[in-house]
Amino acid sequence: MISQRQGRGLWTVLALALVAGGPVGCATMDGGSDARDIERSTGKHRQAAEVNTELASGYMREGELKVAMEKIKRAIAFDGGYAAAHHVHALLLDRLGEDEEAGEAYRKAHRLDRDSAGIANNYGGHLCREGEYEKAQALFRLAYEDPLYETPEYALVNSGRCYQRAGESDKALEQFRRAIDAGSNQPSATLGLARALHETGDSAEAARVMERYESRFRHTAESLATAIEIDKAVGDEEALRNHRMILRGRFPDSSQAKELERGGSQ
Repeated sequence: MISQRQGRGLWTVLALALVAGGPVGCATMDGGSDARDIERSTGKHRQAAEVNTELASGYMREGELKVAMEKIKRAIAFDGGYAAAHHVHALLLDRLGEDEEAGEAYRKAHRLDRDSAGIANNYGGHLCREGEYEKAQALFRLAYEDPLYETPEYALVNSGRCYQRAGESDKALEQFRRAIDAGSNQPSATLGLARALHETGDSAEAARVMERYESRFRHTAESLATAIEIDKAVGDEEALRNHRMILRGRFPDSSQAKELERGGSQ
């Protein structure tokens, strides 16, 4: 069973499974509804909510989204004051592309557990995708500055990606460097660093970082498109031909390959 403060393991598992990839505001109880939910929680209700939340997260990781939704709705019905249930509900709604409903579930989870770095990190990712950059960064900061958060590098990477999305490459560069210094082994950290270096004018260093990326991780369509941009900037014709060939051969239906065929990356 997991309590609201003991659920860090669940937050970490969910972040690993769903990040990809990447809000907030006042963390106060409002309207009285959250307080009523907490007041009516009982030991048996909480236990049932915990079990159904764990089941829902497991089904979600296996791609059984319909069953996961049934389980998480049962969890919330048992105990509407259980932040972890609303968090998993939000992640599931995000997966299904139900943006508005996901936002409501994230807000509920955050109000119920303002100290959860895991909720803050995932909520920040949602709000960044919605263009709420300042609110997103406030939540990422809450996560990576929490001394009890076991994976601050995930929040730092999300923060860097969000700064890139907002066009703030200098700040993105700082966050990716911090993530790697914190021990991040995520492909997105290394790729983000390479892109940020390129965007801030240091394409030669970006090319060296891309070489490290290629020695450790398998290319994606996104990483190949970044490599192509960097190859062109540094004038590495051999690498450029190689990356174009891999993109066409391995990801022919990707938007990046289609852009290449239209001449956008030629």
